[in-house]
Amino acid sequence: MRQTLSRHHTGGRAHPRENSLAAVTFVAGLVAFATGAVQSTHFIAVCVGIAAFLFGLYSQLVSATTTERWINVIGLGLAFVGVGLGLSHGGFTL
Repeated sequence: MRQTLSRHHTGGRAHPRENSLAAVTFVAGLVAFATGAVQSTHFIAVCVGIAAFLFGLYSQLVSATTTERWINVIGLGLAFVGVGLGLSHGGFTL
């Protein structure tokens, strides 16, 4: 019997919580990166980036599939770079 690709990556079960956590981590990391690139939004970049990084660490802890882990790592990297850019543009100063 041939298994489908989606069944192989999910272990035969749906993981809605883990998929949602991975998606939120990626989107928040992308927001942190995008706002970190703009000098006037450095405060938002730092706040969102730190929250995304902590959220992503938890998401990585409970992830169930390799695909979720890849999305988490990319989101964590974007959040880290976003925080770095935000800090270089002024950090927590308003």
